[in-house]
Amino acid sequence: MRIRINELIIRDFRGFMGENRISFNDGINIIHGPVGSGKTSIVQSIEYALYGTQLEVKERVSKLTDLINEEANSLLVKLVLTNGIEVIRELKKSGENVRESSSAIINGIRYKDDEVTSKIIETLGVDDDDFERFVLVTHRTLEALVYGSVTKRSLFIDKLFGLEILDNLNRSLPMSQIEDLINKLRQRLASVKELPEIIVKYGSIERAQGKVNELREEIEKLRKEEEELSNAYNNLLRKREELLKGFRGIEDIYSNYIATRIRRENLEQELEKAGIKEVNETSIRLRLERLRDLLIEKLEEFALVKEADDVSKLVITNDNLSEVTEKVYNAFEGLARLKDKFIEDKEYLSNIRNDLELQSESLKASLKELESRISQEEPRVREYKALVNKYGEPVKIRRDVEEFRRRLERLSVEEGFRSSLLNVLQYILSNHEERCPVCNKSLSEEDYENIKRRIEELSRSRNDEIEDMKNKLNELERVLTNMETLLPIVNDYEATIERSRDIRSRLETVLSKLETIEKSIRDIDRRIQTLTRFVDEFRAEVDEIDKEISYLRRYRELNSLRRQEEELRQQLSNLGIDTRAITGIEDQIRYIDERLTQVRAKLSDDSAELSRLELALSSIGFDKEDPSTLRKRLDFLEDFYNKLTRIRAGIRDVQARVRDEMIKIVRDNVGSIFEMLYPYDDLEGAGIEVTVKDKGIIGIVSEYTLYAFRPGGRKVTISRLSDGQRLTIALSFLLSVYRATNHNIDFLLMDEPIPYVDENIRRAFASLLTRFISEGLINQVIITTQSEGLVNDIVNAAREANVRYSMIKLIKEENKRRIVQITDYDM
Repeated sequence: MRIRINELIIRDFRGFMGENRISFNDGINIIHGPVGSGKTSIVQSIEYALYGTQLEVKERVSKLTDLINEEANSLLVKLVLTNGIEVIRELKKSGENVRESSSAIINGIRYKDDEVTSKIIETLGVDDDDFERFVLVTHRTLEALVYGSVTKRSLFIDKLFGLEILDNLNRSLPMSQIEDLINKLRQRLASVKELPEIIVKYGSIERAQGKVNELREEIEKLRKEEEELSNAYNNLLRKREELLKGFRGIEDIYSNYIATRIRRENLEQELEKAGIKEVNETSIRLRLERLRDLLIEKLEEFALVKEADDVSKLVITNDNLSEVTEKVYNAFEGLARLKDKFIEDKEYLSNIRNDLELQSESLKASLKELESRISQEEPRVREYKALVNKYGEPVKIRRDVEEFRRRLERLSVEEGFRSSLLNVLQYILSNHEERCPVCNKSLSEEDYENIKRRIEELSRSRNDEIEDMKNKLNELERVLTNMETLLPIVNDYEATIERSRDIRSRLETVLSKLETIEKSIRDIDRRIQTLTRFVDEFRAEVDEIDKEISYLRRYRELNSLRRQEEELRQQLSNLGIDTRAITGIEDQIRYIDERLTQVRAKLSDDSAELSRLELALSSIGFDKEDPSTLRKRLDFLEDFYNKLTRIRAGIRDVQARVRDEMIKIVRDNVGSIFEMLYPYDDLEGAGIEVTVKDKGIIGIVSEYTLYAFRPGGRKVTISRLSDGQRLTIALSFLLSVYRATNHNIDFLLMDEPIPYVDENIRRAFASLLTRFISEGLINQVIITTQSEGLVNDIVNAAREANVRYSMIKLIKEENKRRIVQITDYDM
């Protein structure tokens, strides 16, 4: 269960004499009283009870002994928390020193002295530094977030995140001391060069020495003026205090009067600095109407019919300029998004075009290679076709070869038989054999005659026919072999031809697509150029109108402030306050404060110039040390300085990374808490972002930006919002840090968070406090204020929201202070 505060008992603490007891309830606890009644002392006593220290003591504004009442020698603070936790701390004076004793009961176990603080930190999950960062909220906290510059806000948020530890580490590096040593060595080494430089600047050494005397006299005069101005400033403060002394119940009126007057003067200076003398509502309306008509035309041109119809229905009056500007801008964003879509489409088509161009180049290369192969194979193909025309296809030639072989074989057999028979017959005839040597038959004369006749027949040889047939067979075999050799080439040629046709067809398709895409890209380019020109001009026009509306709003606020200032002045006059005298004093105080700043700046510049000139004059011709020794020392120091510079850059890099991580943690919380707290629909959310800039050797520098979202998602930085909107964002951010931190605390301390604000801001703040409780963001708020108006606003808001509240009223009677606890506060 998270921890809250039940009761506080203080004895002789600060301005409270004797023992005083305060009970705290869940909900809102209001501590109210005039200036000097001890409101802040109660907050300090809570912090002291928890941690044995206090912010002013840590910052050395006061000492620990200053916590003890002037009339006493000791103090006691007892803090009772939920979950049965009690803490007691006592301080006793002992001469010039102070002795502290402490005890705590946690989970039924008693701890003493040195154990107490560590056990409290362990139980709460928050140390004293974190307590001051996000549990204790002061007006300085909110002012840094709400009204601070980007640099001031960034420094504060860094402290909130605990990054000042790294800043302290950075500051601990002896950079300035080393820089001083390096500069002195450089001046000593450059002593021979100083003379011509001084003569160029001052004319001569004598004049330079005279300038030294002039600077000394000027510095003396400036110091006297500074002292006189400081005395005058203090006298004016006392005079103002005397004028207000004796008047009661004017704190709120006077504070509001001064705050209103300062705000009015700042607005006047801001408008004067901007060169804005008058803002014409009618002129803004006419410009906005022209802009609306241009937008309708452009929306219709790009077929955004619904958006064009919505814009055409807008009726522009002098009273709704800001709202119409927002709606016009939101409709215009549709064109900006369309332009971005065109850019994406162009990029998509460009990628396709690049792919097609690659395909085209690849296909062209392949086609060229195929055509080269076709050209190389064409002679062999022609040779093959000639053989086909003369001899026929290889299949036919193969059949002819087989036929010739069969015929040749048959003729060869027949010729062998003929030759053998002829030999036998010639043998019979020449030997006149009586019987046939083959069949042993008797041979007659008739047989001999037949043999002769047969010999004569057989003597006709067929060798020529066989030889001719052999030649033809050989010819066909050679042709067939040649054709079989050429056939793969012919087949490859035909396949290459077919492939080249296919590639040529694909290339034509790719080129056709390329032409279509090129045409589409040119068309999209034209649209992008048209939209880009329109978007840039339109956005500039809207920004200009937005700026004029902002100035118009400032003028209206200025007029309102003037009326409020006059009303408050009249109230002060009715109460007997001489407003001319008091405002005259306030103006003198501000003038003297500004003059003091100028004098101190001039004093600083003159002192720096005097120091540099005296050092330069003293070093001319009087340095006896060896220059080489000085050079070595300088090189060493410069190298060491560069190493420290890299270390400093590394620390800043770490800071930037931590900032980024912290922003990631709290960003979502900021938006969700803002949505809970902000009751209107002109803002839809809030957020925070960090911008990282690389400053070279300086390192990584980060700046924080708090912003809100307009309906439609448009970002608006905190500096462009009203005070109430700024306050809501600031509190949303503080609570998001509070919630993102792992701790067990369920209370928030607010010490005079908004001392000088108008009634609208007070009411907004009071509403925020009740929403803290009702939305369950936190269960206990303890707030101090001197403003009667803020008390009334908190009570009214709590009653409307049915949120529990209680009142602790502080009464100041001369040097004594009383505490009156009212549980049911009756207005």
